[in-house]
Amino acid sequence: MDEAFGTYEFDVRTYECGPDGRASLPTICNYLQEAASRNAESLKFSKTNFDAAGENISWVLTRLRVKMDRYPRWEDRATVATWPSGGRRIVAYRDFEIRDAAGAHLGSATSEWMLIDLSSRRVVPIPGYVFSCVNTARGRILGETPFAKLRWEGPAEANAGTFRAKRGDIDMNGHVNNVHYVEWLLEGVPADAGVCRDFDIVFKAETLAGEDVNAACVEQAPGTRLHRLFAADGRDHVLAKTEFERRLPFGRQAGGEVES
Repeated sequence: MDEAFGTYEFDVRTYECGPDGRASLPTICNYLQEAASRNAESLKFSKTNFDAAGENISWVLTRLRVKMDRYPRWEDRATVATWPSGGRRIVAYRDFEIRDAAGAHLGSATSEWMLIDLSSRRVVPIPGYVFSCVNTARGRILGETPFAKLRWEGPAEANAGTFRAKRGDIDMNGHVNNVHYVEWLLEGVPADAGVCRDFDIVFKAETLAGEDVNAACVEQAPGTRLHRLFAADGRDHVLAKTEFERRLPFGRQAGGEVES
């Protein structure tokens, strides 16, 4: 169904950029989340649509993988294309492609979503009409098995800080918005690590206002790190893997080349 395909434009603001003048990874994740919400709205299965039908349910993101070739700069216009790409009884897949204003490829992403009952906080089956909107004209953008099996393999003391969920971190579902987790786990990455090219994350438990999560980060190989956000009782909230490529400030590479 080509009508399931939606494109949405985002102008990169100064407050969305890092020291290199480019949109940050959390900014890209925000764009993906907004594009997903708008597309779900146009296909009549957003939270707003559920509310209007008297259904107290909402989407929650459970997996996300983002692969970036290039991040847009301040004042650039990024276009995010997104479409439902499959699923099964309790999981819906959604894919994304990010391009610049000239149509050049910037990155790709894929995600998995579940529906929860907002009263019981339990997962509920996805209505069949959601799967009827799957875009059959496009395959999975990062392949049929895009996600790694993430397991924490670092020492418990590899702590990158403790974060308390504030009221401003809470989204329309009543828990910490997924992008705040991305911000927290990136605190464990050295400032000179470069740019994140590959980001893979699994959301395992929700965090409510006032709750604390500990952050841990360990380097598996040069540029490749495992991340963990967990409660004091050891319960995992988030596991993630990042791959960074070292880059000099403002896109200047060794040898004098400048990234466009």
